[in-house]
Amino acid sequence: MASKAKTSEKPKRRSPISRAEGEQRLITAARQLIKTKPFSEVGVREIAELADVNHGFVHTWFGSKNDLLLAVLREMALETAQVVENAAPGELALDVTSPEIQHFIRLVLWLNLEGVNTRKALPELPIVKAIEKRYIEIDGMRPDVAHIAAIQAASIGIGGATFAPLIAEDNINVAEVFGLLRHIVGLLAKYPPA
Repeated sequence: MASKAKTSEKPKRRSPISRAEGEQRLITAARQLIKTKPFSEVGVREIAELADVNHGFVHTWFGSKNDLLLAVLREMALETAQVVENAAPGELALDVTSPEIQHFIRLVLWLNLEGVNTRKALPELPIVKAIEKRYIEIDGMRPDVAHIAAIQAASIGIGGATFAPLIAEDNINVAEVFGLLRHIVGLLAKYPPA
């Protein structure tokens, strides 16, 4: 009598994996899952299963689900800073209406509402640093003014991306809004505060 092969068996985990590989697989899996469902509904076991990593490593390597999400946030912030750095002069450096940026902003807001110190994940503020560098190199702004202007630009971008759907028309032209901000930045470069 021929035995039937079980088709519902899960493939065996690869083993062994390095900590760096396991951490990256967990970050990647968490990013995938939080794009498809509310952050609060994504569990550690589900992330680990998708990553093909034992769920205990989430706690061993990160500490908690929120600490894993901080690692996701850090990765997204570095990618976003790279987008800013790669933008051509005169081009909109960051489109806050893009799905990836919207998702990044929602993750920042959600973690903060959960009481997580997101600054822990982003001590150097890579996006602000990228905007600041752009203001110095492209607009000729003084470094001290560029730093403050970059913080303001990031704040305006986050605020606009977060609240525009509540208060603005559906067909708002983000390029026009940021064109005005760009004009203000140009004035700051030309007429820096004393």
